[in-house]
Amino acid sequence: MKKTALLMALGILSVTVTGCVNVETTSANSNGATQWDFDHNVQFKQIKLAKDHFQLEVITNSKVSFDRLATFLIRKSYSICGSYHYKLEMIQGIESFDDKRAMPNYIFPSLIAKVECKPEVKQGKS
Repeated sequence: MKKTALLMALGILSVTVTGCVNVETTSANSNGATQWDFDHNVQFKQIKLAKDHFQLEVITNSKVSFDRLATFLIRKSYSICGSYHYKLEMIQGIESFDDKRAMPNYIFPSLIAKVECKPEVKQGKS
């Protein structure tokens, strides 16, 4: 009796695990849900605007510097497009060199950019 219950539990567990493998995550990554990148300690949103067009919003907080946010934006653009053939159009969030000194208590807006993936240009032989 115990052996049958154990086999049944093992069967249910294996069906559950294999069912979760086929869950599609690309829609969750491109619908604007807030995500967290644990490698860079950055919170961001990724929205798919059209084919090969995305909007990335890197959410600012007091613990992450602007240079880390900007670096994450470039790295995330590379991972979305799969190559360096992309165009970044900054929408908001660019800081000036002395903004922190001039406005120490100002809460800076999130860093928002549009990413357009471009096809890789093949060099012809001459």
